[in-house]
Amino acid sequence: MTEPFPEVSRQTLADRVYSQLRDSIINGKLDDGTELNQVELAEQFGVSRVPVREALRRLQAENLVVANPYQRHVVRTVSPEDVVEMVELREELEVFALRKAMRRMRAGHQEAAAAAEDALARQSVKLRGEQWLAADHEFHRQFHASPVVAALIDDLRQRVHRYFQVVVADTQRRSQVIEEHRALLDAIEADDEDRAVALLRAHVRHTRALLAHYLGHDGEGPAEPAPPAAPPERPVVRRRARSSAKERGS
Repeated sequence: MTEPFPEVSRQTLADRVYSQLRDSIINGKLDDGTELNQVELAEQFGVSRVPVREALRRLQAENLVVANPYQRHVVRTVSPEDVVEMVELREELEVFALRKAMRRMRAGHQEAAAAAEDALARQSVKLRGEQWLAADHEFHRQFHASPVVAALIDDLRQRVHRYFQVVVADTQRRSQVIEEHRALLDAIEADDEDRAVALLRAHVRHTRALLAHYLGHDGEGPAEPAPPAAPPERPVVRRRARSSAKERGS
């Protein structure tokens, strides 16, 4: 931590220190095990130690920072097992959210499918790392019908965000992700819930397996194969969604 953080307003010091530290942890700017010295942080932020202590307490409550008996705060080290477990938990929440979203679609709410078509059209293997992660998130969040579940999924994604940097560099995996998103959206628009759930699970597990490999945690076994290809028929709702996307120049 040799370079100072940006100057913060004195109006909400603790909130701003907390926000900038959290962002640095989530995005990997502060490595696991980095010591967060209160005196140094106060100097870098240009504030007293009081808002720094408050920010560190909040980060500790979120389990992003740990403190030893001497009150030295360090960025929590997340084990490969923890990362894999959080991805597995995200899978279950995504499935729950998808089932709920598909029930809404049956009731006539087709906005999610159209928005997902647009999000998928914007995905490209040529995107930069952060852009790719944002595009991937944008696609998935269209089916997070419940705000409560959406918040939980977002929190899990943020906690493993810095570990996905090694995965997004894999252009072959990017191409696979786009294909998997296309197949998932086809199943959703065909109102084939069982197939959509199976495809979603396989999609998340492919990413989990790749991440586990990069982290040296290969004891989980291979990812489950994707379900066989769906019949060639296309539902009317999808034709409308794709057509409108082309008209918008996507």
